[in-house]
Amino acid sequence: MKKKIDLPQVSEVTLPEVFHLRPGVYILILLAIILLLVVFFVTIFPALIKGGRYVTFNAPLDESGIYLDGTYLGGSEHQYFIKTGTYKVDYYKGGIKYASDTLEVDRPLFLTALIHRTKTVDPPSLDLDSAAAKEIIRFDLNEIAQASAILDYDMVIRQAPLYRNLAGDLTALGFDPSYIQDAMLLALHYVTAPEIFEDAARSVPLLNDSLLTSTLSSISDLFGEEGHITQDLPQGETPPVNTAVLQAGEIQIPGALYDPVDIKMGKITPLQYPQIKEMPVVVQESSFALALLPVSQYQYALFVEENPQWARSNLANLKAQGLVDDSYLDGIALSTLFASNRPITNISWHAANAFSQWIGKKSGKRVFLPTEAMFTVAAVSHPNLRYETSIGAVSPTDGHPAALLGGVWEMTSTPYIPLARLLGYERALKLHTEYALQVDPIVKGGSYLTAQGSIDVHTVGVIDNAACSEQIGFRIAWEQ
Repeated sequence: MKKKIDLPQVSEVTLPEVFHLRPGVYILILLAIILLLVVFFVTIFPALIKGGRYVTFNAPLDESGIYLDGTYLGGSEHQYFIKTGTYKVDYYKGGIKYASDTLEVDRPLFLTALIHRTKTVDPPSLDLDSAAAKEIIRFDLNEIAQASAILDYDMVIRQAPLYRNLAGDLTALGFDPSYIQDAMLLALHYVTAPEIFEDAARSVPLLNDSLLTSTLSSISDLFGEEGHITQDLPQGETPPVNTAVLQAGEIQIPGALYDPVDIKMGKITPLQYPQIKEMPVVVQESSFALALLPVSQYQYALFVEENPQWARSNLANLKAQGLVDDSYLDGIALSTLFASNRPITNISWHAANAFSQWIGKKSGKRVFLPTEAMFTVAAVSHPNLRYETSIGAVSPTDGHPAALLGGVWEMTSTPYIPLARLLGYERALKLHTEYALQVDPIVKGGSYLTAQGSIDVHTVGVIDNAACSEQIGFRIAWEQ
């Protein structure tokens, strides 16, 4: 039998009254207050400290830039949290403001921390003139031209829907059918990869244009496993060559004068890109004179002496304007005291054009960089064309230009349009000029570092218009 244990006596514990309220009452009130505070801080307080909505902008033009009260917010394709308030919204594309609107964002109060409160902004009405609208299309086309340099896409480098953007912008801006047709036709000249073709194939039907559809069909074979071989064309007659001299003050530049001629450029190639850029095409060239030698370091020194803004000491400003890169005149010691006949190198296409305009003004004649066709006329007319394996000074023979092959790559005034020869050479150049696209010039002839067997008179190279290289120079042409 267990022994009985006597427990000590204890006093009864009782909670005190608060404000004459029994414990059960004020504990219940306290719990209710805590519950209300929890509900308040979960459901309402977040909206008080961060009120606003997640806003989506339905911009009239694809991939527009959104500005709130003059501050850049981002692209129209994204959603943004915008605090409660009233804002002025500006819509930009290609640096052009094309619409403005007012945005009112209210303050939702309930469960904003758990549920995103959204707002969709309707498209504003367009507010721009015809010139600004065309500048936006020019921006779209330049983006397409720049993207055409990418031939391989993968998980890192993805193809943007640039043709869809162009088709949408052409429709939204209300251009007439002929303008729409020409703009998209020019864009199709830059289809250089299967992924780009697929984007174009999805976009062209949106415009309901039979010419664009047939043009797209003619491109489709370029990206098959085996392309057909292009057919050759007759060479055409070579024009007679006469002597010419450009007198520009004390500067005298000997040249060769060529009569008007129809000439074949190019050679038989597979029907594939990029080989198709050198396919045969017959072009008509009017009379012109071509310098016998590339522009020399001495001649360029005279130009810089009269135009100090083109000195290397002004490199920072020239770069800021997009006219040159870091290599401009790098390693070139320009001097007007020592007449160096070595070709000028490490200059850009913009610099070459500036030189041409300068010497044209001094001579009173229209001076320019030769076209791709002019270079070809001079090369196929040359009776003793040879490949120059050095950059040293050379001498012309028999009144024909020297160093057309080898020496330095020579810049032309012809823009590089990937499918120009396939879709119509002359029309491609005309459209490029009409839409004032950026010129990335064709270069011809190879350099002293290029393997001779890999370069001929029909080889087509291309450079960025601000690029400067020790292997690139230029010669001038003029109207006699």
